[in-house]
Amino acid sequence: MSERLIKKIKQRSQCYLCYKYNYTPKENNTYQLFSEGKQFYPAMLETIEKAQSYIYIVQYIFETGLTSEKFIDALVQARQRGIEICIILDAYGSKRLSVQERQRLHTVGIQVYFFNPLRNHHLIKFLYRDHRKLLVIDGEHAFIGGAGICDDYNFPLEHPASWQDMVVKVTGALALDSAYLFQQQRKINQKEITDCTEKIKTTSLTLNTEQGRLLTSKTWHHNEIQRAILHAIRKAKHRVWITTPYFVPTRKLRSQLKSAAHRGCDVRLLLPGASSSDHPWVSQIARQRYRRLLKNQVNIFEYQGRFTHAKAILCDDWVCIGSSNLDRWNQKFNLELNIEIQSTQLTKQLGDFFRQCFDNSKQIDKEQWKARPRVQKIKEWFWSKVAMWVERFIHNIR
Repeated sequence: MSERLIKKIKQRSQCYLCYKYNYTPKENNTYQLFSEGKQFYPAMLETIEKAQSYIYIVQYIFETGLTSEKFIDALVQARQRGIEICIILDAYGSKRLSVQERQRLHTVGIQVYFFNPLRNHHLIKFLYRDHRKLLVIDGEHAFIGGAGICDDYNFPLEHPASWQDMVVKVTGALALDSAYLFQQQRKINQKEITDCTEKIKTTSLTLNTEQGRLLTSKTWHHNEIQRAILHAIRKAKHRVWITTPYFVPTRKLRSQLKSAAHRGCDVRLLLPGASSSDHPWVSQIARQRYRRLLKNQVNIFEYQGRFTHAKAILCDDWVCIGSSNLDRWNQKFNLELNIEIQSTQLTKQLGDFFRQCFDNSKQIDKEQWKARPRVQKIKEWFWSKVAMWVERFIHNIR
């Protein structure tokens, strides 16, 4: 093969990768994994207190309570120190943020934007939501994960109302990418054409060579997260461990999970039990798919005791954590943000997290699942049909 042809192939490959992903893999990062609200909320508040230049927040859920009060107190104090603060909240997910707290933020000069508020003549467009969870401080630190700012994560761990979730603190180059990502969305909300990146400062930190990359999802037609997950499962040789609160997978994802299991991979799904889920009908839809997955050697575990809201994937040594659920509705209508990481330390931490959760879960037995009550089968069938009819209805009127 000639050198000219090799060069042309490389150029085309680079163009394809640029089209496929908005952000390139970056080195010079350190990662810290949190799996409980008692861990990640104090870490966020401590970093906010140390802010020197700006604080950017994107949240789906920001609702009034003890947790929001702590964050608003910290943000008000930071603003009084002269820190620039800008917040983008989803209009539907943050509808429980009280008028008094909104006014308190505005009074001290904190910029607050609400993504896609309801308008009577755009009811279908209201389905598009900003589901991302991001906190950026000074372009040096970023928190990315699946937890909103609410009281669900602050109950004692043994309390049945306590939620479990996962957040990664990133220090380094990816935090700078997160700041640029925020500014892109900020321009959309402000409807500005001017450049909003003046206050973003480059970081000179040299930390390590462990790579990471931001993955974004802008509805069905631009879903880097889905492509990255399918690619990682396709390459997996030893294990594919997945946890997600809402499991309504696409046909492609189900096919890749079955193929990985047939190749000899240890494929495991960690899902919430129907009794602990905040949307039990979604668990019924997920359960309707258990039979074929179990038949194809996919192991399914239902977490017991409380609701697990974590969204994480471990394929061999590849880690992906963020806001994106593995359900079709999420992939069609939501803005999402995940982070993919190749880190020996984080891989070990996430593996330990999964093992601990498997120990506290009930594994679904294939034969027992076949013999489950007929009433249960009818519930699963009914909610699956409802979901299908709703999707078809929305598709036809869009």
